[in-house]
Formats: sequence, structure tokens, C-alpha cells
Amino acid sequence: MYDQRTDEELFAEVAQRRAAGQAFGGPLGALVERWGRPARYVVSKIQASYGRGSPADADELFQDAVGKFIDRGLDQFRGLSEQMPGKSASPKTFFLRIVKHVAIDFYRRQREDLAPAPRDPDDAPEESPVQTARAMESARRGEERSEAQAFYWAAFARLQREHPKEAGAWELYHHLDVEDHVECARRLEITVANSYKRVSRAQAYLKLYLLEARQTAEAEAAPRSSIAGKVSDE
Repeated sequence: MYDQRTDEELFAEVAQRRAAGQAFGGPLGALVERWGRPARYVVSKIQASYGRGSPADADELFQDAVGKFIDRGLDQFRGLSEQMPGKSASPKTFFLRIVKHVAIDFYRRQREDLAPAPRDPDDAPEESPVQTARAMESARRGEERSEAQAFYWAAFARLQREHPKEAGAWELYHHLDVEDHVECARRLEITVANSYKRVSRAQAYLKLYLLEARQTAEAEAAPRSSIAGKVSDE
């Protein structure tokens, strides 16, 4: 029942119901569901800037942002842009700003928690072998996630350089809030069939680039491992 209504219309209904003390979960749920994909894209950009995080974080941070939007954002939103005074702002833009700040705070706290605190070495508690193994495994998984993200964004940057049309369609369909090929085609001013083709080609290029990047990384790592082995033997 909400599909044909704009974000502004749904938000107005949320505000009206809330002011009247009525349930507003229906229109609000429809809104945040629409904003799910762009919100996760915002989280992925913050993850890339901090060099940490996983896809699972996006869902948790999205839910945290929804909670903050309900608790405080509904009262704070005035429909005006903070960056450009006098200009109007959409509820979606306001919500994505909340997502951005939630993600920044989360990864900033992680970075601060990982920073070694100054202390007397004699007072440091000894870790058990199990704790040490868990810490090492957690660090290894974090490095793997960061590496996978770095590979992806490098591959996407290459796609933008070598096949900008396919990259544009891929970014609209997978990174931004475009959820179908009809809307994607409308924004790119192409046919729906061409939208399908560009996204499909982009996926094929990205798979190829990722494969090549991993093969190159493995080939570069092999000589280093061989040299390290010789040094150890000597």
C-alpha cells in the first residue's frame, strides 16, 4: 500500500500519526526498508576508509541507525540541509547522515579499543593459550575481510576506468538505492534491456578483475615465502 507513495508523503504520514499518538510503524517501516541498500552502501564506504569491518556489521549498524532515527531523529528533522543553509533536505538524506555518524562512531571506538594502552609491563595479566589463539584468529579474520574489501574496491575502480558505462549501471543497481532495471534505465537514459546487459557485463568484469588480483597477490607472495624459508634454513 506504500509502494506508490514518495518518501516525503510517507514521512508526513509518520509525523502526523506520531503527533496524534497513533501507530506509525507501517509507513516508517516502508521508509527504512527503502533506505536499506543505500544505508549499507554508506557503511561500506566508512568501512573502506577505516580499513576494517564486515558485511555483518552493516545490518547491525543499520538497525542502530533506525533506533536513533526513531528516538531522536524524528524530532530533530526540520527538512533543511545542514551543509547548505536555506536548502531543503529529504528525510532519506537525514537518515543516511545518521547512518554515517553511527558507523564512524562504531569504527572509531574499535580503533581506540585496539590501540595499546600505556601500562607497567609487570602488571600485564598473562593470557591463556586459548585466549591468545582466539585473538590471533580474530585478527586473521579481520585482515581477510579488509583484504577482500580492498580487492573489491580496487576492481571497481578498474571497472570505472576501463568500462565506465558498465560501472555506472553497477553503481546505481548495487551501491545506490536503485532497486530495479526500469529505474536504472530511466536514470541512465537507456533501455531496460541495456540496463540488464550493462549490469551483467559489469559483474563478469568484476569477477575477472578479482580473480586476476588474487592470482597476482598469490604470485607475489610465493617468492617472499620461498626467500623466508631459505633464510630460516640457513
